[in-house]
Amino acid sequence: MKVEQVQEKLDKLLELLHQERQAAIALDMQELERVVTCKQQLLHGFDPQPQETEGLEDLLRQVDNENRRNAYLIWAGLGWVREMMVFFGRSTAQSTYGVKGQQCSHQVEGRLLSGKV
Repeated sequence: MKVEQVQEKLDKLLELLHQERQAAIALDMQELERVVTCKQQLLHGFDPQPQETEGLEDLLRQVDNENRRNAYLIWAGLGWVREMMVFFGRSTAQSTYGVKGQQCSHQVEGRLLSGKV
């Protein structure tokens, strides 16, 4: 593969990473899935050798940085979703105690399931 071909693919990958970030920010799952599919097709069989990437170090660094940014954005978003699910899944009932002073546990639905806020 020629250096020009590698650069062309890396430029396209960089553009796809920008599109992926915008789709993730907008929570546009259809666009995100489309971009991921395009990335997979672009990267299928793409294995440039060191001599084919000479002079492209800045572009490679830029692609790496954008990929890390997107990964962090998606990872952080997943963390926020998990925190919200824990919050909404908590029981809303007060703790109660039995006749011997022990804490009684009873099954109470979470806020999302009970219909109560």
